[in-house]
Amino acid sequence: MTKTLFALTACAALTFGTAAIAAPKPTPTPKPIAAKPVPVAAKPAPVVAAKPVAKPVPVAAAKPAPKPKPAAAPAGRMVQAKLANGKTVTYNCSLAGNATKKACKS
Repeated sequence: MTKTLFALTACAALTFGTAAIAAPKPTPTPKPIAAKPVPVAAKPAPVVAAKPVAKPVPVAAAKPAPKPKPAAAPAGRMVQAKLANGKTVTYNCSLAGNATKKACKS
């Protein structure tokens, strides 16, 4: 009994003791770096002759966006069918997948 108690105590001391030792290290503060002196250019800036200011160009008025064209009428026979859940579905019987539908066969 005392051996297991001693083993548990030693295990706990090792576990919790290392947590106290493994504290995070403080981050070092960066040292300021001295800036290198920039050499001064000995040449003076060239003199540019003043150009006349251009007159503003009138902007054309913005045209309104074109209106969307209405959708073309579907080509083919359109059939409405009521599903078992009560919803109404419209089929285009000229499409290959809808040609086998019961509503398109009648």
